[in-house]
Amino acid sequence: MKPAGVVLCGGASTRMGSDKAGLELAGRPLALWVADALRAAGADPVVAQGGNPPPPLVTQADSSPGAGPLAALIDAVERHGDVLVCPTDVPTVPAEVLAAVVEQARSTGALVVLAHSDRPEPLIGHYARGSLPMLRAGLQAGAHGPKAAFDVESVPTVPVDASDVLNVNTPADLAAAEAILAARQAGQPGAR
Repeated sequence: MKPAGVVLCGGASTRMGSDKAGLELAGRPLALWVADALRAAGADPVVAQGGNPPPPLVTQADSSPGAGPLAALIDAVERHGDVLVCPTDVPTVPAEVLAAVVEQARSTGALVVLAHSDRPEPLIGHYARGSLPMLRAGLQAGAHGPKAAFDVESVPTVPVDASDVLNVNTPADLAAAEAILAARQAGQPGAR
């Protein structure tokens, strides 16, 4: 079975100063870059969780707006079962990375598989339906993010380059993402 693809679009975007889901990178909203990568990695359906993403993404409201990414992740797993997730502000994530995460989840049967750059990326990964008790327990204990709900160092990971998981929080980050995409389009060595 294919996991659902979930673009995490909640969050206040305080450092950027505007909603990041609709912020444009090379003429396209960030959320659509992520949605396309999830779809190309085999996720189906692909939806947005929370926030106000651009069409044609279908948005599923957070059951507890403002409660943080862990609550949004729980909502997504409750609605869809197995999910492949990525935040809207990681537009340079390649489909190949996401597909490798799904393959690792299939081959290991692990409840959680994460991308790993210089650190585990708890919001870029595959969460199986069976992870719900652990995620809910973390939320009930006061966690706002997945890394506080379980030991992210103990789950299987897929190594990725930092450019694959660049988090766009500032205008400088957006410029860096544009440079990464330009290098990829130019076929430069090391660029996906």
